[in-house]
Amino acid sequence: MATPRFTLTSYDPVYAVCEEVRIPEDVVEQTAQRWLQINVAKDGETAKLNDKWVAEHTDDFNNVEELLIFIRYNMYKDNREVQELADQDAICRELATRLVEDLPEDVLEDAIYAANYRLEDMVMRQGMSLEQFAQQRGISVDQVYADVRERTIESLKEDSALEAYADHAGLTLDAEDFYAIIPGNSIEEKAEKRRQIELDGRLEQMEEYALKTKALKEIMENAMIKRREIDDEWLRYGDTSADVLDANKRFPDAFVTL
Repeated sequence: MATPRFTLTSYDPVYAVCEEVRIPEDVVEQTAQRWLQINVAKDGETAKLNDKWVAEHTDDFNNVEELLIFIRYNMYKDNREVQELADQDAICRELATRLVEDLPEDVLEDAIYAANYRLEDMVMRQGMSLEQFAQQRGISVDQVYADVRERTIESLKEDSALEAYADHAGLTLDAEDFYAIIPGNSIEEKAEKRRQIELDGRLEQMEEYALKTKALKEIMENAMIKRREIDDEWLRYGDTSADVLDANKRFPDAFVTL
């Protein structure tokens, strides 16, 4: 069977509502308490999260709310990766709604079969039955399989939409594009791994994934987002992302490790 070719109804920037990933306030308070205990309290002393203790024991904060602002700011900075993944999911879901073609039935069923197999294998490795696994989540076994099916279909649609975008944009791969999908702590390490992958004859197998990753990066950069449906202004995602990175460079002292 010929490899299907996918197209989109539009290749214009994606508009998506990307809700902010919220950190529960009780977690913020727990982190503040831990920060006081580690960084402020003396040996044998127990930190107290109240205005009097904070004002008397810290130089920078006059009350609990000022401390919580500081803690909250840094926690959301550390939460950046989680937020970016959530944004990526929202933007890819919106892009997938532009897919023109239906997914080939054989491709779809093969993917669902493989996903079910991975689920069953994971559950078995945890020493549980599928019934026990479902019970832990408060749903039926049928609902477990239904959820897997739904996620698999959505994933295939998003992959196909990325493929369609890459094809329409005529994206090609450079050696550097593989660095985005090869793990490593430096460009040198990634380059060495890439050379080994090429020598092993496995580079071609990675090209499809690398191309979709390149397409995703371009789509994310140009996407227009807002955090709430009721917000009036749409912001270019690449600009908002750059602002955060720029703040990190300009004010490094504000981005402390908690």
